[in-house]
Amino acid sequence: MRILDTLFDRTVTGLSKSMDLTYQRNRAITSNIANAETPQYRAIDVTFGSELERAFKEEGYSADRTDPRHLGLDGKPQDAQAVKDLSGVTKPDGNNVDIDLQMGRLAQNSGDYANAARLIRRQIGLLRTAIRESR
Repeated sequence: MRILDTLFDRTVTGLSKSMDLTYQRNRAITSNIANAETPQYRAIDVTFGSELERAFKEEGYSADRTDPRHLGLDGKPQDAQAVKDLSGVTKPDGNNVDIDLQMGRLAQNSGDYANAARLIRRQIGLLRTAIRESR
């Protein structure tokens, strides 16, 4: 039973942190979309790769690259933070929000959130099965 507790807690804690961080990014993206026509508005994004890496390391998982084909979580340890997103072309009014780019990021981010939620539901389902089978 102790092994099940450990696996469940670690996984759900990391996924929960992932959901919190993708929620923060969602707020930044929707703010960009809402201000797409606001003069002098500069797009923002939320960086959290290092924060997510730290959350999983605290739970005993390693995010180290074991193969050069793996994607890395680059950056020094820091909290998730809003940063300027300079990916869009600055328009004459000073606004740099590219609505197509932001909509694509919103779709990707929503998918990431949904995947984390699905994995948490799966973990809860496994726990329910283990409880039922132990009777």
